[in-house]
Amino acid sequence: MADLLIRGGDVVDGTGAPPRRADVRVRAGRVVEIAPDLDPGEEPRIDASGALVTPGFIDPHTHCDPSLFWDPGCDPLPLHGVTAIVTGNCSLSLAPLPETHRADLIGAFSYIEDIPTEAFELGIPWTWESWAGYREAQQTRGTAVRAAGLVGHSALRLAVLGGDAWDRTASAAERERLATLLAECLDAGAIGLSTSLADVDAQGRPVPSRLADDDELRALAAVLARSGRGVVEFVPLIHTHDGRAEGIERIHRCFGLAGVRASWTGFGPGAPERHTAEVLEQARRTQAEGAGVWPQISPRPPDVHICLERSIAFSFMPAWHRLVQANPAEKRRMLADDWWRGKARDHWDRRSTPFFETTPDAFGRLRLCGAATGDEPIGLDELLAERGGHPSDALADWLLACDLDVEILKRATEQTEACAELLRDPAVLVGSSDAGAHCESFCGAGDTTLLLERHVRERGDLSIEQAVRRLTSEVADHFGLGGCGRLQVGVPADVAVLELEALRWHDDQRVVDLPGGGGRLRREASGYRATVVGGVPTVRTGKATGARPAGPI
Repeated sequence: MADLLIRGGDVVDGTGAPPRRADVRVRAGRVVEIAPDLDPGEEPRIDASGALVTPGFIDPHTHCDPSLFWDPGCDPLPLHGVTAIVTGNCSLSLAPLPETHRADLIGAFSYIEDIPTEAFELGIPWTWESWAGYREAQQTRGTAVRAAGLVGHSALRLAVLGGDAWDRTASAAERERLATLLAECLDAGAIGLSTSLADVDAQGRPVPSRLADDDELRALAAVLARSGRGVVEFVPLIHTHDGRAEGIERIHRCFGLAGVRASWTGFGPGAPERHTAEVLEQARRTQAEGAGVWPQISPRPPDVHICLERSIAFSFMPAWHRLVQANPAEKRRMLADDWWRGKARDHWDRRSTPFFETTPDAFGRLRLCGAATGDEPIGLDELLAERGGHPSDALADWLLACDLDVEILKRATEQTEACAELLRDPAVLVGSSDAGAHCESFCGAGDTTLLLERHVRERGDLSIEQAVRRLTSEVADHFGLGGCGRLQVGVPADVAVLELEALRWHDDQRVVDLPGGGGRLRREASGYRATVVGGVPTVRTGKATGARPAGPI
């Protein structure tokens, strides 16, 4: 913790109040004064003249749990003004987890979040089984961001049911043990529970959380409700509108009506207008009837690099899913096999996914680059115009012709107006970045910069005070992150200093720095003078300082 004076900026405090000119003085890591023209002492200073001074931003949907161990600087999130994150989303957390079932959890986590298995094995110390031990390991290392952890439901079930967690519901005795273990995790610092109603592992098995029945969900909800704190995050069955609505209603019945706030990911402006309206109506109703269920939205267009070595893009297209999991020799054999091609055509026709759309209107946005196209990107629609036939067969032929040495990019549909409407809607939370996951598919970091650059500076969809509130206090209040989200006297000095006119959301770039030699996509930022955690700058003049003043919340 440190002393600091941030001078001459316009303070946007996160409450929704308009900017006001003021200095901010920090003592021992906490804000002690906010007022104009404070007398300077001997403390270090940050010149904020001509800049905005805001609470540090909070990213509520990340999968940085593993990477914080090999990258405690949490690159590049602090470059985008982020000072706190929520981890353990989508039913996946690194604790509680007996060693005997670690490989199962690593396999599911690695596959679903597109993080190389080698990174889990080489970059994480695995000195714990309990949540308390996990928290201690985080605290010992120190990080550049504060990390609030959700207990992954799949990890929880593996800890209690063992291998049976993949196959069946829990007995009454096991439900009691699940509830007791969740309570122990909350006592050790966890902020809530995450679950998934949709995900599968690399073998196509439903993740353990999907085997839970309503009795189990209600038992876990009761623990959260009794604690007087705690939230639930979940993944509904996002691939069908009816399935998604049913899953949201189930979480509302089991958690929301018990007094536990919930939020879910996978919502965006790409759905038909009628479906979006129904989602919002359902959200408002649940928020009126109980603790509420909030969709999370990211302002980022979901461009996706399709990785044929490890990807969840084809999770719900079994034949193509099996192809991605196969080694190169098996891939070539499958692509040439008539039986596999028949199955692939059938699955293509029956299922379009958010990561890989199989509808004709999306073919132009699927950009293919490889030797068979002269190493120039073309759309799948152009490939079909040249070759004819079924799109699944055309793609299979192209992959063989390129000997699998290809790049595939799924471009997003530009839907800025629809996104702006959702960003303004109070029934929606700003989140869902997925930062830390899908290492070579997309970079989730930078949503804060994009929102401020596009929707505040360029378009005026939100005022600066509205946008800052959405990125700070609203998230902190929903997730119960006391001390975060507001810039006020007495709170920890987590601060972003930024020049709105200089902000720039850059394209992502590939770097190779994961344990085991894996690659990832990262995103630079422009316009941030400083990011401060507990009075300690983690970013100065757009560069990481290497400081690690934080730890688990």
